[in-house]
Amino acid sequence: MSLQEDNLNFSHKVYKNDPILFNSYVGKEVKITTKDEDVYGIVYTVDPVSESIVLLQSGTAMQYRLKIIFNHAIKNIEVISETERILPELFLPAKLSQAMVTKRKNIVMQLLLDNRFPVKEENDVLLIEDTISIEPPYYPENCICTNSIILTRIQNILTRVNVE
Repeated sequence: MSLQEDNLNFSHKVYKNDPILFNSYVGKEVKITTKDEDVYGIVYTVDPVSESIVLLQSGTAMQYRLKIIFNHAIKNIEVISETERILPELFLPAKLSQAMVTKRKNIVMQLLLDNRFPVKEENDVLLIEDTISIEPPYYPENCICTNSIILTRIQNILTRVNVE
């Protein structure tokens, strides 16, 4: 057996999945046959690694139910309606007022200065030595840096910021 054939035999199944097929399910109404029951809903997303499916099931007007169907339980997926539905944004971050963003920026800036980071502000973006930038609303996930060590250190500092 050649090295190339050997690599094909030991590849993780994620490399053999069909992401286009998974993506074609998103937004469509489906019937998923599991070992125990038939489950109906609109596909919200598919995890390409575990091949689990998150279904959006109808609830009240502004409330939805999400149901996760794990791959090991799925026997069959049948698309009931080819009409693609517009999916609601269920995980939007909370909107902060401009006053809260400004207050958070000032606290972050002072915390960085207290930790001896030379921080300056340009167009509401905090910059440290042109290495890292922190964009509004100044949370750890708003940091941009190519150096993972510096990024982690700054993100750890930002987790200590508490704005009430």
